[in-house]
Amino acid sequence: MLAWFERNNKAVTAISGVLTAILALGAIVGVKVQIDGTARIQREQSARDIYREFLSLSVQKPEFAAPDYCVLSKSSQFAAYQAYVDYLLYTGEQVLSVDSDWSATIDEALKPHALYLCDIEEGETYPDTDVEALVNKLRVAECAKAKPCT
Repeated sequence: MLAWFERNNKAVTAISGVLTAILALGAIVGVKVQIDGTARIQREQSARDIYREFLSLSVQKPEFAAPDYCVLSKSSQFAAYQAYVDYLLYTGEQVLSVDSDWSATIDEALKPHALYLCDIEEGETYPDTDVEALVNKLRVAECAKAKPCT
């Protein structure tokens, strides 16, 4: 047996080198898959946490969750309301980046804010394309029939 290894030393060395390279490449691919999986899980958890915080904020500030826009727009609470809607848009960006099935949920959350979203300049909302599409859809459906505040 030892004589066979001595005769085929170069071939065995070459095969060993190739196998080592294949195993190293497999390890690199495995690490990449693991890192990507961990990042995906972290994004999903972050999106859930942000949505949970948004729901908590909505419970704490029901006047923002179901606003009377005309009253709010003239009150000292208007800046806080704007921040609330910005947080809703940010929440939408986070959850939609993880799962587009959240689209209906975010769409429903945006509806009470139609007057505000119709009142601001187009393109001033949020640069995320999924959220912007929902805002534009809402604007098309609601802005024409919205009554301006007096």
